[in-house]
Amino acid sequence: MEHEKWKVDSGVDDCTTTGSFADHDINDGSTLLRRTYYRLAAANDTEYEPTAAFFDALESAFIWAYLSATEQSDIPDHVEAAIDDARAQTAGEFADRPGADLRTDVVPAFYNYAAGFHCAYRETRP
Repeated sequence: MEHEKWKVDSGVDDCTTTGSFADHDINDGSTLLRRTYYRLAAANDTEYEPTAAFFDALESAFIWAYLSATEQSDIPDHVEAAIDDARAQTAGEFADRPGADLRTDVVPAFYNYAAGFHCAYRETRP
């Protein structure tokens, strides 16, 4: 997938999903996974539903997890692009799986997509 504004750099070979956000001082992606899930759980969003409202909550939880991990007050454009594309990919992957487990399936898939897109987009950010 290619975001409208960001070019995918297929030559990025030193970026892993675990360390994708290391350039934002998040050395282990499990921090974002854990914080995203617990933010959803704190809001009683522990059941996956293939709805726009669910994906709004997932995106919001991830953004707040990112902000709290980085101690920043805004999301860089290339991270926002990665989140947008991760949301679209995750929604497509789980559209026909309303019973998918949030903690073991949906949140990790969302993170893997976000990290993958971030690996590609971070090298080409303006």
